[in-house]
Amino acid sequence: MSEKEINNLIKEYLKKVKSKLPEWLKDKKEHKEILAELEEHIRSKAEELSETGQLTIGNVQMAISHMGSPQSIAKEYKRRGTPKVYITQELWPNYLKVLGIVFAVVIGISLVSQIVDFIFGNVDFWQLFGNIIQGIQIGCLSTFAIITIIFVALSMEGYFPEDFKSKKIREKEKQQLELAREQGIPISEIKKRPVKPYIKPIGVIIGGVIAIIVGIFFIVLPIPAVTSLIDPEFLLYLQFAGLFILVEGILDLSRGLIGNRQFFTHQIIHGITIGVKLASISVVILMMLRPEIFPILLVNEPGDPLINIGIAPEYYAIFRGIAGVIIAVIVLTTIEDFYRIYKAEKYKFLK
Repeated sequence: MSEKEINNLIKEYLKKVKSKLPEWLKDKKEHKEILAELEEHIRSKAEELSETGQLTIGNVQMAISHMGSPQSIAKEYKRRGTPKVYITQELWPNYLKVLGIVFAVVIGISLVSQIVDFIFGNVDFWQLFGNIIQGIQIGCLSTFAIITIIFVALSMEGYFPEDFKSKKIREKEKQQLELAREQGIPISEIKKRPVKPYIKPIGVIIGGVIAIIVGIFFIVLPIPAVTSLIDPEFLLYLQFAGLFILVEGILDLSRGLIGNRQFFTHQIIHGITIGVKLASISVVILMMLRPEIFPILLVNEPGDPLINIGIAPEYYAIFRGIAGVIIAVIVLTTIEDFYRIYKAEKYKFLK
């Protein structure tokens, strides 16, 4: 048997092995090393099986048989990562992050689409909430199933998060990691990269102070000439809204003063913030149900006193639509607080 035929036999086997290797490995330098090592093992085993030490088609076929099927060899390289349910521990943070982002998008789309229907009179107020809940349930369940199946498949193939990055990006992150270690910057043991600050304290403090000022203004309502023209019920709603804004501002100020430490305290504050935001929705709903008390202040002629003309009935739907958008924004920022609670959990264990 000629050397050429033996080489062709080995190459055909290696070609089959290569076709079964996981995709994350095929475009890397390692796959060439794997195939070269396999070829060396085949030739060594064939020489052992030969009585004369010469390679023949028979002992090469026996050596290949000893190596196992291409599927069994490829399977060894797919056993990569630490098992965690059906998704590897390495992909788990990405899985949760993708779920969070997609859920937020689904909730946002459901809220916006139903609010638009409400503005144009396609649904009434109670149908609005029923459709929102139904849309969120269906959207979240279907996307959960799809995303979970994708990540289970990726885990079975042995993918790591870095396999989705280009070589240039991996090299850049490696350099950043080395620099961070030299400078003593905290490093995530899961992602193996420098950790960004949990919050920017100055920005959070400024935002908290602004919210406190706005909240106090709404509670005190220090302009008697204006407040005397406004419906007392609407003034009460404003004061409740100011109370919620004030409390949220105090909570934000507290987080800013704590800074990038005491992450359990951050989680408690975010939990309280979620309760405050959800409670504030009730005030917006009450306003939504009473558009006739919303003030529209104007002056007929220069020098004339202010008058309150209120909202014309034909604009009630627009008013309710704006209130619905405010509720949607509150819900989305509440989702962000849930995410920050999850994010703070990871920061507890940084080294």
